[in-house]
Amino acid sequence: MRRPMAGLFQDVTLQAMENYMTRLSKRQQVVASNIANIDTPGYKTKDVSFYATMEELLSSPPSGLSGLRPERLQGWSFASAEPEVFEVRGLPMRPDQNNVDIDRELLKLAETSFGYSMMAQLLRLKFRTIGSSINEGRAS
Repeated sequence: MRRPMAGLFQDVTLQAMENYMTRLSKRQQVVASNIANIDTPGYKTKDVSFYATMEELLSSPPSGLSGLRPERLQGWSFASAEPEVFEVRGLPMRPDQNNVDIDRELLKLAETSFGYSMMAQLLRLKFRTIGSSINEGRAS
């Protein structure tokens, strides 16, 4: 039996938000690992690329897409692949061959926290809109 509300949460916007928050969570784990290994000889800084992430998330858009309006995104799915972690190159090495810079990591942690807070606020607004639509439908 098909659940009547099953299609309600299969929204491309929600899929994109979910995937972005998953990637933010992964980045926070990677940054925490970098900070935890700041004194480990030979440890190399890692990161999650958000430029590549957006390309992955927005793979194969529908033809003739003239904007990101929801009605134009029907049938468009967002990739849900595991975020790619890579070793950051070109950072200055310390004598112990570790290249973790605490200032850089704390900045990435703040950026990630801001992105997560922003996405959580957008999700609240999205669900508030859905709730408002449901309540208006009941009043009719």
